[in-house]
Amino acid sequence: AICALIVAPAFQFYNTMDNHPDRCMLPHFLWTFAQTCGTVGCFVIFGLIGQVYSLLLESGQSLLASLFLPFGTALGETGMVVFTRIAYNTLVHTKKVNGQGPLAGDQLYVAAPCLIFSAHAFAEACRLTATLAGAINNGGFAWVSTTCVGVALNISARLGWSRFILIQFTKMLKGGPTAMAIFAPTGWSKFHDELKIYCGYYRFVLVLALVAVRAMMYQSFQAEGPLAPAFNVSAMVLIPTLMLFEILEDEIVTRELLPVNPAGAGLLKVNTAGDNADPAQLLTLEHLLCVPENDPWKMSELEASGKRSMMTSSLRRTSSSLSHRSRDSDTATSRRDGADGNMGLQHEPEKTVSLGIRESYLWARLRSWFGQSRALNSSPALHGLRELPFMVHLSFIGIVGEFTSSLLGLLIGAGYMRGLCPEPLQGPERVVGLLWWQTPLPC
Repeated sequence: AICALIVAPAFQFYNTMDNHPDRCMLPHFLWTFAQTCGTVGCFVIFGLIGQVYSLLLESGQSLLASLFLPFGTALGETGMVVFTRIAYNTLVHTKKVNGQGPLAGDQLYVAAPCLIFSAHAFAEACRLTATLAGAINNGGFAWVSTTCVGVALNISARLGWSRFILIQFTKMLKGGPTAMAIFAPTGWSKFHDELKIYCGYYRFVLVLALVAVRAMMYQSFQAEGPLAPAFNVSAMVLIPTLMLFEILEDEIVTRELLPVNPAGAGLLKVNTAGDNADPAQLLTLEHLLCVPENDPWKMSELEASGKRSMMTSSLRRTSSSLSHRSRDSDTATSRRDGADGNMGLQHEPEKTVSLGIRESYLWARLRSWFGQSRALNSSPALHGLRELPFMVHLSFIGIVGEFTSSLLGLLIGAGYMRGLCPEPLQGPERVVGLLWWQTPLPC
């Protein structure tokens, strides 16, 4: 299924090359290679993380293992999202903007989102499979601390507090511009957070199916033993616990039971230099005639109730019309002299970040205390996102299921997973299983 998703753009290129002779093969090949690295590469990276976690548990390093798995998967997942952003910007978006011959097809419909799918779905599958394998191998409950740390990290990351802490820490060391250049959120990171609402459930399909199949095949309903449906008591408790934690995490985020992190003026400045057509753009840009110089949150736009004034809406429509006429002009805009008594207003439309109303509920007041005075309007790329086809979802369920099955077979032994061996696989033979499976299946 992964190969089908990757190779499709290449076939599309060959089918349309006769009608579009300006399309070159090298850009399509590089983008296809980047997709391979973002999908198959995810498969390998998270497989190695799961292997290391099991080896740490086997050597008695339970504390180190409980910290390694959540932090290792979080770093790997974030790294793959950053890789997707850089690859798309370099190989697709930049070439489109510079007129170097765009790639065939709509790469933002299936190809690019599937790279983000891979990052989160494989990371979640790795967390589930590694903790399940640890519970099966050891029979203990060391997975409780690992799961709690992982859920806490996921909630912090999805609400933006992990990024907020990194930005504040980097500000103290290197200053605000450096902090925002490294850690500022983008449209890709926001899209990644939104996909977490349902990508985390793909991993349970294979595990639940495995338990059901073992129960039907062996007709054994004992709690412990190689023929037990869930292998042992620890694993039997782990599976529904992780499902409940996944639901709890989504409820906290979607209902904002805990606050989302505040945005600062630095984020507005970074996004002002962007472009609405760029998928990495996080906030919507608009063109206004009157932009106060020393008021980044443009509080003068608001009425006493916190809503935008009617005069501001009229100016926005006028500015939008004028900006279309002067978009290609590079002439610097003139400003009125200070003697005129104005606050630095411009004659021509200026590009600025579009802001929403002043919110008044509890968490909005908390963000206001941190410096975010108004709501943010997300970029056009994040509005009206197209629903992915059912077959894409179904394909990824199969892909994640295959990853979960393969990694679980490596960590506990393919023979033990199928009830053919009395004990789970131990030692370095599991590492060899990344490359080669013996016949008969090893025990």
